[in-house]
Amino acid sequence: APYLGVLKSVLGYVDTEHFTYPELFNEINANTGGIMCGIQEFNPKKKGEKFQSKFGVKCKMLYPKMGFAFKMIEEILGTSRLDDEKRLYEIIAQQKSRVQMGLASAGHSTAMLRATTYFSEMACFQDAVSGVAYYRTVADLEAHFEEKKDEMIATLKELMEFIFQPENFMVSITCTEEGYAYLEDSLKDFAKTLQSSGKILEGGLNFQLEQKNEGLATAGQVQYVAQTGNFRIGGYKYDGALRILRTILGYEYLWKNVREKGGAYGCMNGFKRCGDVFFVSYRDPKLKQTLDTYVGIPEFIRGFEADEKGMTKYIIGTISGIDTPLTPSAQGGLGLSAYMNGVSEADMQKERDQILDATDADIRKLADLVECVLNQKNICVVGSSSAIDECKDVFGHIEDLS
Repeated sequence: APYLGVLKSVLGYVDTEHFTYPELFNEINANTGGIMCGIQEFNPKKKGEKFQSKFGVKCKMLYPKMGFAFKMIEEILGTSRLDDEKRLYEIIAQQKSRVQMGLASAGHSTAMLRATTYFSEMACFQDAVSGVAYYRTVADLEAHFEEKKDEMIATLKELMEFIFQPENFMVSITCTEEGYAYLEDSLKDFAKTLQSSGKILEGGLNFQLEQKNEGLATAGQVQYVAQTGNFRIGGYKYDGALRILRTILGYEYLWKNVREKGGAYGCMNGFKRCGDVFFVSYRDPKLKQTLDTYVGIPEFIRGFEADEKGMTKYIIGTISGIDTPLTPSAQGGLGLSAYMNGVSEADMQKERDQILDATDADIRKLADLVECVLNQKNICVVGSSSAIDECKDVFGHIEDLS
């Protein structure tokens, strides 16, 4: 899995059969809005279904340039020089630097994802291709490039054969009827370039889930304190009222206790359809105090009261984040995600109805769900070594991330 992260960082950034990398870059950006490779994960709403990962190529273009865009994608996927050792080392070194800086500067995302890897295979995969595990991979590749370059090149080439087969090919496009006519013409030519290698990845990806409760030390002097869990483990189901609870916690309990009293820049929380839940602070001077604050969330929910005017305020604040105008790109992304996750328009309308009809009693009913999540005690902190050492009894594993 980590080499998938390397592959997405290489494709489009090395020479191809007809272009040097700078020529390729200039040609693409002079004629389109860019061509980007990436990896997406989808988590079906049905309990027990495994997540799916897709290697994607995303592009924005005007309709007359659609044929050109597909030709460039064909050039990248079919003729990229994966054996250019000098360029590969430059990319690996650049990746190590960028990922290392990103892990520290977006410490809240790092801590949240890492704490979710303790119980979620999808989070393990995300971590392997872009998180802490990925950083360890590229750091090791940079340090031992001469020893590992041949194996890396062979693995990247093999991944290309596994991934870019006609059996795996699907297209998501956001356009008008006029644009769709351009797509049909371009797609026929592109589909002919995909060749089946006959290779199938046996067994799929399997991850060893382990509750590590990590303290990841950085050179910074602030903390990012995350606690996560999954409410499906306790048999609970998703409800639109959870979106309102997120709003309430963000503006009331967490805001007052973590930001105003604790001095953090912010504190976020979220509840996903798949059952994953997170609470995480941002640029937080505290550590143990914030974890204690999380423990008090169920008690706050059980005592929550709001009159009709108060609930209307929270409902409006919640709906405003759901029914917002979307760019064509965002519409396409939402549509693809809903399709792959098995979320229908009826599901989305049911969520809206649950939000609009929610009362303060419905919010109080969510206390047991949140308590179930917190009792799982999945904790990760990215922060200063001194703060982590002071609370070392909280962690099962402490590591330097700097």
